[in-house]
Amino acid sequence: MLYTKHKELATTTETLLFSVPTGFHVIIYYVFIANHGGSTNAASLNFLQGSERIDIFDDTNISGGGRETLGNGGGPLFVLHEGENVNIQAGSAGDMEFAVTFELKENPAVLVNFA
Repeated sequence: MLYTKHKELATTTETLLFSVPTGFHVIIYYVFIANHGGSTNAASLNFLQGSERIDIFDDTNISGGGRETLGNGGGPLFVLHEGENVNIQAGSAGDMEFAVTFELKENPAVLVNFA
């Protein structure tokens, strides 16, 4: 089943959008960021597992009223595993909206570790 998790930010504090629950993995299909403010603002979105971090958007400037998206024509973009977090942050106080559409899937009985 597909889900969309979204949050509006008015502060500059890095904020948890969602965490992948134990026993599940997430397939991300679409990322949407909108700046509903009147001035350019920077947006950041990252995936975090422990101290391992990947920045998907890293202080990306979005003009007032502008939008930034990531999509793959309906195909998957990223796979996150249990315990991984999706974090969001605005560069300055304003009216920023972040949304991620994903499929939540139960892990198989045996999961191969590729570490």
